[in-house]
Amino acid sequence: MNVETISLTPGPMGGTRDLTVYRFGQPGARPRVYIQGGLHADEAPGMLVGFALRDHLARLEAEGAIHGEILLVPVANPIGLDQGVAGGSAGRFEATTGQNFNRDFPDAAQLALLQDDSPPQGDCVSTLRKRMLAGLDALAPMTQLAALQRALLRLAISADIVIDMHCDSEATTHLYCHSEQVDRAAGFGHAVNAGVVLHARLQGGASFDEACALPWSAFRDRWPGTAIPLACFAVTLEWRGMLDTDPATAENDAEAVVAWLAAQDVLSAKAATACERSVAVAPLAGVEVVTAPRSGLFLATALPGTQVIAGTVLGQLRCLPDGELHVLRASTDGLLYAREQTRIVRSGAELFFIAGQTPIRHGMLLST
Repeated sequence: MNVETISLTPGPMGGTRDLTVYRFGQPGARPRVYIQGGLHADEAPGMLVGFALRDHLARLEAEGAIHGEILLVPVANPIGLDQGVAGGSAGRFEATTGQNFNRDFPDAAQLALLQDDSPPQGDCVSTLRKRMLAGLDALAPMTQLAALQRALLRLAISADIVIDMHCDSEATTHLYCHSEQVDRAAGFGHAVNAGVVLHARLQGGASFDEACALPWSAFRDRWPGTAIPLACFAVTLEWRGMLDTDPATAENDAEAVVAWLAAQDVLSAKAATACERSVAVAPLAGVEVVTAPRSGLFLATALPGTQVIAGTVLGQLRCLPDGELHVLRASTDGLLYAREQTRIVRSGAELFFIAGQTPIRHGMLLST
């Protein structure tokens, strides 16, 4: 295991914050895998699984069992970790700008084209990866947030596989992926015992997984006569909810990821155990988001992982300040995969997420 420290500059008043990268396997070997946790710095499960993965990978490397190259960043957001409000963590949004840490990543395809917009010759994947790296290197970040985004994307942009680990509020494990990669994502979802895989050709928001996968779509559109594959399999993996930090569960999650990596010929490890349930696949545009009609006390009853139909009672809202009771119901059939954990909510708050099969939304499909 090689440990690399990347300083993020410019820093506050000339100071720095650092990223720690754990590298396993032979540099330059394929498949190349990039895994990170904690991009939303108030989400503990991804970081916890990341450290469990570090320990597993260190053992496997010592045994000579890693065939490819793996880059692991368990704590991907030192900026967010430093933020807090009145004793609470505030790691989802950058405090100065209000920007979601997992939105608005640089467009690596556009940066590559600024470097060289000629059609790639020979090994087009290798050529385009080099152009994207050159484009990222040419950036001159003016803030630590921009420096963080460039550093993370630079680590991942040449990878064959990218796994960005997060969690939801209260949820069953679920994944987001590009629609062309849904079959592979479903296999990964089966390995990690996910409840649903949500897919879209364009999620919106330039999140990290899209920043890694979408450049290849852009290159294909630019040169339709060139055989350019979608060369990066990138997913956002949501490990259940914010409070799901049981050490044994994190260990099992890490073992599941290792077993799936073995099936991808990245390393040698024991086969995955049988999944406890089937994995639903649904378009992200088919997700119903049940919101609060008024501010009030959120009384949730339906649990994540529950199959619901239109009309199913999901919970209640005791409105404030008058105490009027409002029943919350599903309007679509599907899997309720996530719900809000806060029990005092404002009008318009997103309370339940149901993965249906019929597209009902368009435009920006990701929540804030």
